[in-house]
Amino acid sequence: MELSAFQVSKIELIAEYEAAVMELYWVYSEKFPEHRDFWIDMADDERKNVEWVRSAIESIKAGKIDYNRDRFNIEAVRTAMNFIKAQIRETLDKPVTLQAALAYATGIEDSMTKKRFYEMIKDDNQEARLLHQKFAAENQRHRDKLSQFRQKHKS
Repeated sequence: MELSAFQVSKIELIAEYEAAVMELYWVYSEKFPEHRDFWIDMADDERKNVEWVRSAIESIKAGKIDYNRDRFNIEAVRTAMNFIKAQIRETLDKPVTLQAALAYATGIEDSMTKKRFYEMIKDDNQEARLLHQKFAAENQRHRDKLSQFRQKHKS
């Protein structure tokens, strides 16, 4: 499938969004050294998402999977990314509690952009369906990990 420069930039924006979430989790790993391993693990999951989104561009170009042109509103993704970048700045500049960080992370993970980023591809062939299933399962595992950690550390 031929992708226009705009379509590639739209997909790349999803990768940048995932990278911003990864950066926030790295900041949390430094802010909460006693929970460093948890936040690094969360950040590593985001790194894998960034890699997957970027590799999807090549798979789409090669015709292995199809791009879902109508899935994401580019302005909504930009707004969400700006919120995450603001959270990074705030976390670096001000005190933040673990409970607040976990609440922010939960809000991010529960957002439609984050929860369903893999829907940027159509699940209209076997390879795409397998990718959808894999990322839906990985995404749920990631969200469950956060939920369990948050439950364990309620104040």
